Amino acid sequence: MHNLKRVLSSRKDFSLLLILFLMEFTRGAFFLTFLPLYAVKYLGLSVAASGLAISAHYFVETLFKGAAGWQLDRRGHRILNISFSLGMATLLLMKIYPTATVLVLGSAVFGLSVTPVWLAVISGVAPVQLKDRASRMGIVFAIWLVGGGGGPVVISFFINYDYSLAFWFLIALWGLALIVSATMPGKNTDKTGGGPGFSLFKEVIRMAKNPSVKYILLPGMFLQTLAGGLILPLLPLYAQDIIGFSPKQYAFLLIAGGSAAVLCFLPMGRLADRFNLKYLLGTGFGLTALSLAMFSMARAALTVYLLAALVGFSYAVVLPAWNNLLAKSIS
Repeated sequence: MHNLKRVLSSRKDFSLLLILFLMEFTRGAFFLTFLPLYAVKYLGLSVAASGLAISAHYFVETLFKGAAGWQLDRRGHRILNISFSLGMATLLLMKIYPTATVLVLGSAVFGLSVTPVWLAVISGVAPVQLKDRASRMGIVFAIWLVGGGGGPVVISFFINYDYSLAFWFLIALWGLALIVSATMPGKNTDKTGGGPGFSLFKEVIRMAKNPSVKYILLPGMFLQTLAGGLILPLLPLYAQDIIGFSPKQYAFLLIAGGSAAVLCFLPMGRLADRFNLKYLLGTGFGLTALSLAMFSMARAALTVYLLAALVGFSYAVVLPAWNNLLAKSIS
């Protein structure tokens, strides 16, 4: 609680956390719930177009993460103004010209706009030299989970009334994030490195030669992105058309899964520090596959809610173990 008060008392730290919350809330709402339903049910586009847009977003974000970190080192948090302005222009373009091509390309550019946000928050709120970095990282993860989990739930209630209203709501939230970024103090004094001796190309080559990165992390990230791109556009449509859920019931489905993940995240994180990571990852991915397979056969509401909670628990098992593996592989 003391660390939380100290973080929130800093205007810069508070601004970064608010930016992270607004970004994850808007992005989660847009790609996990809004876009699949908006593209198929409102615009009459194919599920394939929706899935391609979601995959393009996460692929571009992953692809340019290293370049975003390099720019953040060179330019500091000023790069956030450019990122949020680019994201705002992209959202407005997708709202005004809602064609399949614009949605796919816009989602890809939107992925580019979010790449520096997480890096900026970590480097600003929880830099490696602080003694209380672990507790600060816990605060960052909590904000991330609340934002990313709350967005898909809240937007479901807006969709229940009007798709256009829901879209403008997301644009307004992104505009608020842009305002917070533009008024955040200390943007000109937070460059963290990337001087003349730094080479992004050499860093990429160094990581590419790492066997853990080449044989575990890259295939793992590719498969996770591929699976997400296949499942995310289908999930809200499946819940409504096959199971028969209303947007409100779908919101409660997301709450069930998100609540299970949040409740289990801390104890699973402690297990990830004590047990072999391959057993935790194997268990987590295995439970995810099993629960999704059972989900395809479930029709009763209670069963679906319980399976959603199991998916959330599986995610809580995987995420800390995967982050530990990532940290060990690139250190």
